[in-house]
Amino acid sequence: MDFHKQNQPTTPSIAVVGNGLSALASVAALAKVGRSCDLIGDPTKDSHGPPLVLNDVSEALLGILFPDISLQAYGYRLTHRWVRWGSSHSPVKVSQPALALSSNTLLTLLRQSQVARASKIHPIDPDHPPDPATMSELLRPYQWVIHTNATTVPPEVNWSVLGGGQRIMVTTEGESISANDSCCYIESLADSWLFSAPLSERRTIIQGCIPSAPNTPQQALLESLYQSRGIGSRVNNVNSIRCFPCSPYIRQPLCGVGWFLVGKAAIKLDPVSGEGTPFALRSAILMAAVLDGILSDRLPLEAGLQHYCSRLTYSFISHLQGCTRFYEEAFGFQKNWSSELHCMYHILNILYPQFDQILHDIQLYQLVDFRLVQS
Repeated sequence: MDFHKQNQPTTPSIAVVGNGLSALASVAALAKVGRSCDLIGDPTKDSHGPPLVLNDVSEALLGILFPDISLQAYGYRLTHRWVRWGSSHSPVKVSQPALALSSNTLLTLLRQSQVARASKIHPIDPDHPPDPATMSELLRPYQWVIHTNATTVPPEVNWSVLGGGQRIMVTTEGESISANDSCCYIESLADSWLFSAPLSERRTIIQGCIPSAPNTPQQALLESLYQSRGIGSRVNNVNSIRCFPCSPYIRQPLCGVGWFLVGKAAIKLDPVSGEGTPFALRSAILMAAVLDGILSDRLPLEAGLQHYCSRLTYSFISHLQGCTRFYEEAFGFQKNWSSELHCMYHILNILYPQFDQILHDIQLYQLVDFRLVQS
């Protein structure tokens, strides 16, 4: 990738575009390296995402980025994970601390943080942005723009999205049969997989991943619960459902002179990994480290942007490799999942020729306390 350095002011202005976790994490990460920014987004907009289960990595990163915010009083503490996957007849229960809470609760808390309240906010909804000319005019004063929403990425860039697959996540809440449960559950079935986790003593998250969009998603979820040997017996009174596409993708290029893509604007991860939230936080932190290195003249522009692209692409390759192993173990190449697996292998086959160069690029620098340093 060829990057050409442009003249930048001594203290360039930075804008972060988005409403969600990636946007707020980007604001916080930039603050950690001493860079202020404007937030172009709607601070009152609710999240339409499913409830979250934050693992210990996510909790630790959120604590670093938003040290004045405590999640403990607003989430439900989990201690273990119960897994029945593939041909295994016996479930495995492992220690895995986590915190379950709603997406809206998390965003509301983070918006109340000192770092979020210190940012100048332009109340525009990136999910329904103005026309491209108006958006371009709004972003014109900024030397660097961080896009966390795919609807606002620069139209003049020659984009490509490397992805594929039709699988969807059907999510709802229900009544938990067992009070005071502190375990989350994941289970593969004949042609779908289920996840559940308590949100409170009596409420539980229920999510089902189905290889293609069904005509009646609620019926498909109920059928999965009926087939279940574990999760189905733990929930009752399923509420109304929501559906989300969940096939992985990577958008290329991931950055350029004057802009970065962060979070789902850059890469969407398959939910089977449970790494969506950590990735959103890590990509924001890496962006801030690269941008600060460039602006401080510690990091050559081209090298910094290339490192960002390579680091995220490497993470995506590793993610797809893990997903193919999970899905082959659970479903093999049966009819309903074979096209999903073929899509992931197709993406990997396109990215593999770049792998040696990617590996070389990411080994040149390491991230130490929000700063990129030469290895």
